[in-house]
Amino acid sequence: MSSQPDMNAILHAMHTQIATLTLQLAELQTNPPVATPSVEKKFNKKVEIIADPGAFEGDRAQFAEWWIKLQIWVKANWDTFADDFEVATVVLSRLKGPVAGRYAQVRLQECYTAGVWPTWEDLKKEIEKYFKPQADRDWARQQIRSFKQGNMRTDDYITRFLALSIQGGLGNEHAVELLERNVNPRIAEQIYLQDTRNKNLSLAAEEVHRVGRAMELYQMHQGGGSTTKNNKSQRRPGLSNQHKNSHGFKPFRLQPGQGAPMDIGAVQEGQMCRFKGNCYNCGQEGHMSRDCRKGAQAAQQKNNQGRQACQLESEY
Repeated sequence: MSSQPDMNAILHAMHTQIATLTLQLAELQTNPPVATPSVEKKFNKKVEIIADPGAFEGDRAQFAEWWIKLQIWVKANWDTFADDFEVATVVLSRLKGPVAGRYAQVRLQECYTAGVWPTWEDLKKEIEKYFKPQADRDWARQQIRSFKQGNMRTDDYITRFLALSIQGGLGNEHAVELLERNVNPRIAEQIYLQDTRNKNLSLAAEEVHRVGRAMELYQMHQGGGSTTKNNKSQRRPGLSNQHKNSHGFKPFRLQPGQGAPMDIGAVQEGQMCRFKGNCYNCGQEGHMSRDCRKGAQAAQQKNNQGRQACQLESEY
């Protein structure tokens, strides 16, 4: 004969005790014990505004919300619990589903057999250890898959992406793949063209940050303003960058045009009108040497003089 108690008898007694406790709790909530008017009024007020969160059915995506509500509910109804046994049985009996329900069943059996019930603080730490990290990981992994950079600043995007990757417990290779897929396409293009891809997440994030910040600073120098909005420049042809840019940047050669943030290499029409350098032929502003009329006239005069000299030499 085994010395262990009959498991069926233990489970039956446990269920009977839980049912009795539930009835007692309902009766206490319906007819609270006599107390001082101030305490009774305060307790009833809490019960009215704090609803019973019910049972956790096993959906990990909803665990965080349910767990917060349950802790608030326990705190609001703390005076109705006589001891650790009542708190533990009420909380554990609300864990349902294939995983949470199995955990609660085993834990109740262990406590009943040993005759020792955890305090509320210990029980909170225990439940969070088993369920909260997994729920947070599932949420983070779901978020990072569709976490596109869009018009977000590179600094902010890298910070949030790395936080989600750590919270989700992603492997290095998977995280790098998601980073290359979700980062701004123009940044990814430059990294590919420069052949600076890296299989290490930390180094890959540094490279994305380097390229992204360089492109954002370039856009700011071109008068694009904020790098967080995808707006085209409203600068009129003929208005210099010096008056448009707070850094006092003044171009001395033809500058690329204005496009969306990080759009490098696009040239707008009318760009020649914005040239403010000096002509190498005449020294005047407003045009380039290849468009200088005086330079063309001087070159034509020089050619005429050359032809005249050749004619004189042939005559002699």
